[in-house]
Amino acid sequence: MKNLVLRMSTTIAVLFLISAVAMGQMRSNKFGVGLSGSYFMLQSDFSTAKPSLGGGVDLSYSVTEYFSIRTSMGVGLLEAKTLKSGTTTLASSMQTSLIFGNLYLTADLSPNGEFNPFVFVGGSGVYFDSRATVAGVSGTILRNGSVGKRMKATVVGGVGFDYFVSEFLSFTVAGEMGLPYSDLLDGYLGGSKKDSYQRISLGVKYYFFDQDFITRMLKALEERYK
Repeated sequence: MKNLVLRMSTTIAVLFLISAVAMGQMRSNKFGVGLSGSYFMLQSDFSTAKPSLGGGVDLSYSVTEYFSIRTSMGVGLLEAKTLKSGTTTLASSMQTSLIFGNLYLTADLSPNGEFNPFVFVGGSGVYFDSRATVAGVSGTILRNGSVGKRMKATVVGGVGFDYFVSEFLSFTVAGEMGLPYSDLLDGYLGGSKKDSYQRISLGVKYYFFDQDFITRMLKALEERYK
């Protein structure tokens, strides 16, 4: 009889846990791992920015119900053509390869729903290698300042939202922008203002839960009905 009661209680507890979890999409101790694609919008000394794409790995951890830590690590390729008037180089286009790592503090505005808007702020470290096409020859380093491989850091912030298909799977759309990085981002030093870019990302993420809570709950039920 006791074993039957225990099994029934365990089944009810598991069903309650599943329903409770479904009501709390961003509860604490929730860890997410995913992949994302990025679209970069470049502001530089070149007048025309070409579609610039990239991708990376995203991680998140819900510290509390309304507060989480997120990180994004990835690569990208910035491209542009046609230098603005007043420049003093013959470069017809540029290509900048970059590797970035971002760390954000995030406020989850609707943690108990399947649609969770959020705002974030954090820091970014970017390693980039700028090259130009001069007289039809690509891969040229513009020498007006020894522009080439550089490492820069900045502050970033933005908004986004998570859409939860299930408790274990979500799609995320986010847009971020940062302080101007450097006048070297496009490979041309001496422009009218510093270069920067904005990034829009679309990602998918899978979530893991804190198993200690489930273990403690089942153990307590077992002890109760012994």
